[in-house]
Formats: sequence, C-alpha cells, structure tokens
Amino acid sequence: MKVVLAALVSATLFYLSQGLADVWPLAWFAPVPLLWLAYSSAPRWQVLIASVAAFAAGQIYLLQCYWGRLPLSIVAPLVMVMGAAFAVTVLFSGEVFRRDSAWVALVAFPALWTALEYFIGVVSPHGSFGALGYAEVSFPAGIQVAALFGVYAVTFLLCLSANAVALMLRRRWAPGGAGVAVCAAALLFGFIRLAEPEGPRVQVAALSDADTRDAESREHTLASEEAAAASYASYIGHLNGVRVIAIPEGALKMRDSDQQAVLAPLASAAKAADAMVLTGTFMLAPERNRAFTFLPDGAVEIYAKRHPLLPFELTVPGREPGLLGGAYATQICKDMDFPRTVRDTAAHGVRLMIVPADDFGRDGWIHGRISVMRGVENGFAVLRSAFDGLETISDAKGRILARAPTTQAGMVAIAANVPLGPGPTLYTRIGDVFPWLCAALSVLMGVRAFADRRRESSTIGRSLSRG
Repeated sequence: MKVVLAALVSATLFYLSQGLADVWPLAWFAPVPLLWLAYSSAPRWQVLIASVAAFAAGQIYLLQCYWGRLPLSIVAPLVMVMGAAFAVTVLFSGEVFRRDSAWVALVAFPALWTALEYFIGVVSPHGSFGALGYAEVSFPAGIQVAALFGVYAVTFLLCLSANAVALMLRRRWAPGGAGVAVCAAALLFGFIRLAEPEGPRVQVAALSDADTRDAESREHTLASEEAAAASYASYIGHLNGVRVIAIPEGALKMRDSDQQAVLAPLASAAKAADAMVLTGTFMLAPERNRAFTFLPDGAVEIYAKRHPLLPFELTVPGREPGLLGGAYATQICKDMDFPRTVRDTAAHGVRLMIVPADDFGRDGWIHGRISVMRGVENGFAVLRSAFDGLETISDAKGRILARAPTTQAGMVAIAANVPLGPGPTLYTRIGDVFPWLCAALSVLMGVRAFADRRRESSTIGRSLSRG
C-alpha cells in the first residue's frame, strides 16, 4: 500500500507543479515520497515501478496540451526516456544511501538527475523541453541561479530540496538540514539579485491578430497577405512611443515573388513610427521559416529558424545567430528550447531578445516560460509574440511585465516599458559546466559506493576462507 501511495502522491505533485496548474511550490517536494520509499527496505523492483509510474503520470498535462495537435510519436518517447532515467536516479540514490552514507546520498539524487536531464536535452529533438527547472519560472527568486549555471542548476536545487526532506523523514537530520540550508542560500541569492538596479528602459509591444492568421490559412493569396500586413501596419501607426514591435511566427505567408509587395506596409510602418518592427514569415516554394526585421532607417535583417519542429516543418534550418544590432537579437519559437543555441547568440552582448512564436493553445505558458528562463540564463529581456498561446514581456530577472492570451479572435496587443538586461552572465560565459560536474560527481559516487561493497565482500570472503 505504501508503494502505491508514494507513487500517487509524487505523480500528483509532478502534475500540479509542472503542468497547467502551475503550482510551483510543489516542485520542491514532488520526488519526496519516492525517495522516502527508496531509503526504506522496500524491494528495488517496487521502487523502480513506482518511480516510472509516478513520473509518467505526472506528465499527463502533456496530453492535455497536445492531444489532437501533436502525434503521440513526438510526446511519448520523451516521457518514456525521462521516466526511465528518473527511476534509475531514484534507485541509484537508494543504493548510495545503503552502501555509503546519507551525506553522499544527499548529493547523489540531484547530481545524477541533473546530469541525465542535461544529456537527454542534448540529444533530444525537443532540446531542454520538459526540464524540471521550468516549473519554477513563476517564482523569479527561485530561478536566479540560472544566471550562474543555467536551468539545470534550478533542477538541481529542486531535487536537493526534495532529497533533504526525504532524508529528514528517515531521521537523517544533519544531511537533510544541510540540504535545506543550501536551498535557502540559493533563494537568498535570488532575492538579492532581484533587488539589483535595472538597466535603461525601452518601450516594446507584441501584436497578434488571429483573424488575419485564419484568413491566411484559408486563402494564401497575395491579396490576403497584403491585407494582413496592412492590418498590422495600421495598428502600429496608433502605438505611441513604442520602439520595438514583435509579430508572431508565420504571421505572413508568401512566395518569393510577392515578398516586396507583402512586406512593404511593415517597412513603411517602421519608418513612420521610428521603431524596429519584426514579423515572422513563412515562405512558400521552397518552404522557409524566417523573421524579417525592419529598422527605422530602411534596413532589413532576415533570420532563418534554426530548430524546425519536426515532422511538421521541413524547412532548411538557418545558421546565423539572429543579431539585429543595438544589443537586440531574435530567435524563432522552438529555437528558445535549446540553451546552447541561445547562449551562442547571447554571447554577442544581447540585452533584448525578440521571439516570434506559434503555440498549441493550452501550452502557452508551458512553452512561453522556457523563453523567460533563457532570459535569466543569459541576461536579456524577452519580447515574445505568439499565435494560439501567450504574448509575454519579461525582464532579464524573469519577472513578467505584461502577458495576454492570444487564443481569442481579433488583435491582441500588450506593451511595457522593459529594462534592458545586463548582457552576458556567468552561464553565458562558462556554458554547461555545472551539469558536466554533476555527471562527474555521479560517476565518482557510483564507483565509491559499489567499489566499497565489492571490497567488503572480498574481505568477508577471505575471512571465511581462513576460518
């Protein structure tokens, strides 16, 4: 009964903290029941099954988001791999607890899970999507360590907190208390960082017009695309003092021969408003997913999406970083799921990232918060405009300054006077050193625990043979 109960409680905590409910405090405790079970005398096979079942059940929110929108062949492999990795991590922690000490076990769980989560993100076509650390984006103080070591440092803290509580439930007060103290220190760092002075501000806006998007999907004629561009240009003309405007991914769909005619209204609007206007476009025959940025002086910057969503997007990936000058840059939607891709761009001194995107309805915050995390990691504010999801404007500390759902009809607009970020952080400069350190620690802990057991068995064997 206790095995089933532990699985049910952990599954519920994972579901509520990672999913649509966004109850972020629960992420600090989600693995506790399973770790408590692993540190008991429960059979290992029961711990394994309970861990896989709890993690998989906790990801049911993905079905809520993507059922009927994405095939299971995209979502299921990620859940299965991460579920298996999570179960192995819980079992590993239990073995270290029994074979070595509670102090070593305190680090074993967060270190191994952080390392495995990182390596899965490196090889996954979905990048870092699904990382546990994203559950804390609604709590800015809890994610400031990402500026030091990336989202995986947030994952480590969440796992350390849960492991500390599980150890205290097993009356290992000293190591458990040490884990709590480390988490408290990280949160203190977060609050201190949030109180730091802000940079100069710039007025930005995100626009999203579902009506024009729907019209485009029905027609795709030159007239419909010109009308869509003119609609956005007309709205821009009524914005006062806005210096940067973002329009969603694929807002305009056109052939190369129609490009100049379709985009002309936005180029004119940028000059008239003395603003940077960025729009997502989808070029037909051949297919290309690109962002066009119109500058007030008439210059145009073009960026090609580097991480298409397969198998839906068969476009050729771009290679350029998306720099726009003036410490501004752009990435398109899924590009933001890949920390290394964004970090390479941020290293050029980016202070504002402009992100045209296209979501899947209910996943607006699930996906949008990934962009917010990239901003904290790399020291830039984020202006994100998305169809069928959320428009968000966030500062470099992850605080949401404006947001609005874009699932309704008509033009949706948000604006904010956002402080520019400070630019490259420690994480931008050193990259993924932290998860690699976690991997090395995990190897050392495994060798120590299992080698000691073999040495002990060998000693006992020699003693018996002498007897």
